[in-house]
Order: sequence, then C-alpha cells, then structure tokens
Amino acid sequence: MSTRKEIETLLSYVLDERSRLAIGLSGLNAVAKEKRVAALRGLQDLGWVGQCGLEDFEESYSLTKEGTRVAEERPDMGSMQPIVRSQIECMREVCCDDPDMRRSALRKLAEIECDLSNWDSALLYCFELRAAADIAKDTGALAFSYFAQGRVERAQNHWHDALESYLKALELFMESGDRRGVCDANRQMGIVYGSMGNLASSVRCLESSLSLAKDLGDKEAVAKAEANLAVVYDLEGRFDESERASKECLEYFLETGDESSAVKTANNLGVLNMSVERFDAAAEYFEKAIASSRTLMNRTVMSAAMVNAGYCYARAGEVVRSLDYTEKAVQVFKEPNDTNMLALAYRNYGYIEFRKGSLEQAFEWFEKSVRAAKASGVMDTMAACCYEYGMCLIKSTLNPRLAKKLLVRASSIYGEIGNAKRSSAIDGVLTQVALA
Repeated sequence: MSTRKEIETLLSYVLDERSRLAIGLSGLNAVAKEKRVAALRGLQDLGWVGQCGLEDFEESYSLTKEGTRVAEERPDMGSMQPIVRSQIECMREVCCDDPDMRRSALRKLAEIECDLSNWDSALLYCFELRAAADIAKDTGALAFSYFAQGRVERAQNHWHDALESYLKALELFMESGDRRGVCDANRQMGIVYGSMGNLASSVRCLESSLSLAKDLGDKEAVAKAEANLAVVYDLEGRFDESERASKECLEYFLETGDESSAVKTANNLGVLNMSVERFDAAAEYFEKAIASSRTLMNRTVMSAAMVNAGYCYARAGEVVRSLDYTEKAVQVFKEPNDTNMLALAYRNYGYIEFRKGSLEQAFEWFEKSVRAAKASGVMDTMAACCYEYGMCLIKSTLNPRLAKKLLVRASSIYGEIGNAKRSSAIDGVLTQVALA
C-alpha cells in the first residue's frame, strides 16, 4: 500500500499551483475534496495508482510500477512522454478558476482520454465540458462534447447512440460555423455506418467529409477521409483500390509526422491483406502497428492489431505467439465490453484450439465468437466468425448441417454489405461441399 507522502508527491503533479502550495503548507486535507477526487482520478488515468475507490486518501492505494518510480525519482515533466505532459497540464488547468481556460482544458482532456482508451474518464469530461459550455453559451465546446461522447460510444459498440451523438455534434458545428468540425463529424458517422454494414450511408458521409476537406484545403482531413473510404472499398471486395488508397494515405501520414493516423492505417492495411489471406504481409503491418501504438500509448489500436496478428499467427501455426497476443488484447477490450473485438479474439481462441485438435473447446469458442459478433452489430465481424466456424466444422467433418447454415449466413451477410466477391467465394465452397 502507498504511504501518505507518496500520494502527496504524485498529486503534486496534477493539482493546480494553489493546491500544491496548500499541500506544502498544511497537508492533503487543505485541498478541497472535489479537487482531491478529480486529482486521484487523474492519477488512475496516468496509470500511477491502481483502480480503486475515491473516498479515502490515506494509505489505501496501491501504486503501480510507474507510480512507484515517479514517487521515488520525482522526474521533471520535461522527461515524460509528450502525451503524458499534455495530460498533466490539462489536469492542472481543469482546477483553475478561469472558466475559458477550464473549458479548453476539459476539451483537451476528453480528447486525450479517448486517445488513451480511458473511456469512463473521457465520458465524465464530456459531461463536465457540456455543463460548463451550457453556462458559457459556448456552442463550439458543446459540439465537441457530443463529438467526443460519440467516440466513447463507438468504442463500446453502441452504434445508434454514437450516431445520435455525432449528429448532435454535426448540427452544433454547423450552428457555430465550424466547417472542420462538420467535416470530422461526417467522417465519424461514415465509420459508424460502415461498422453497421450500411455501406451506402457510409460512403455518403465519407464523401461529404472528403468534399468539404478539399474545399477547406485541409490535406490531413482529405487523407483521413480517403483512408476511411479505403476501408469501405475493402468491405466491398475492391482490394486493389483499397490497397492503393491505403498505401498512399500511409505514406502521407508518415511524411507529415501524423503517427496516430499512420498506425491506424497500418492496421487497416494488415486487415486488408488478411482478407485475401496474405498472412505474412498482414502480420508485418500488425507488428508495426503494435510497436507504434506502444509508443503512442494507444491501447485500442495496439490491442486491435494484437487480435489481428494473433489470427495471422494462428493460421500460420504459431499457436503460442497467437495465444499471447490474443490474451493481452482481451484484457483491454473487456473493460469497455467491445464485443466486436472480443468476437474476433474468441474466433482466435477457437482456431487455436482447432489447430491443437481440441475440437470440443474449439467449437465452444467459435459459438461464443458468433454470439459476441451478433451482440456487437458489426456485420463484417459476424460474417467472418460464421465463416471460420463453418469452415472448421467442414474440415472436421462434424455437423455438416450446422456448417452449411453458418456458411450460408456468412455468404448472405457479405452479399448484404456489398461484398459480392466474398459472397461468391463462399457459395463456391458450399457447392464443393454439396458435390463431395
């Protein structure tokens, strides 16, 4: 357990100057309770203390390895990673008395917490920002609060809630004259529609975002919209167009130093290669995405790449490596209950057990993957899990009736979302099975 002195040392990093002086003069109790609670939440988001209650500030908190290091070494902020410095600076500003500075800090914190996958805190900052924006009649801040809330809901597979939040953000961005905000909101809505399998709406939103980005002369926004359109092309089975667009976007992001967008695009290129069973090439992209995500502290992209890499390694027979990556990813996706990525992780477990010859366990995992995919509402994931389950049933010569049912379902879903090529390939498998 931590000592009172250690907690005070760590809190001194995230509290505003007035509160830090109060601690030095009169101890921790001199700081207002609401500021102490906010500060401790900040320490949890930084990963310096364990996740526990907020009532007691005595010796009830366990420091993490990083928290112990900071408490002992008291490093200068200049030696910390840029995103950590930004996080700390914003936490200090949230405590200040200047309402404009506080709204600006809440806005930055909501964005940072989303980038770091601290979804509960991100949502809390969205609500605090909205309350402050209402008082100040700040339409721009209000729009951003809904935009960031949409990111949280998207991460938790709450697609309809995310669409509603993005739509509110879009309307408020239009009201405030923020064309860049309108561009971003359209792009995010396109991503959500794509996840739901509504590719026509996805393309409409993404093309609106792309058109506005070009009007604004915003090359970064153009590249982001084109990168997301490339994902839709992949869902439609347009491999060459998707690959060409994704590689061009990746090159742009790397040239401009946009590491966050580059790592997402690298993961998308991995998925693209995985969809045509180029598993070696896919794994290379995923490994790059994992390494870069660790540096950026982006747990969401890192874990998605780990799930994807785990599948590639399972297909290549590298069972131990596949299991290691999959288990690490599951620990992250369980927190927001991301049923989409959990479904893909369960599919990995199923394939691993199948490779090991543990058929009963394999089919239990495949069944679980299909249920999770259905709960996620992500059509492409549902099709992928049904296909993998059905193919393993065929290879094992067990329950051909269920295998056919699963493959028919996978083919139907791919047809519904516009991937005629993938649907036709599965129909070909069904024909071969019927003839056998």
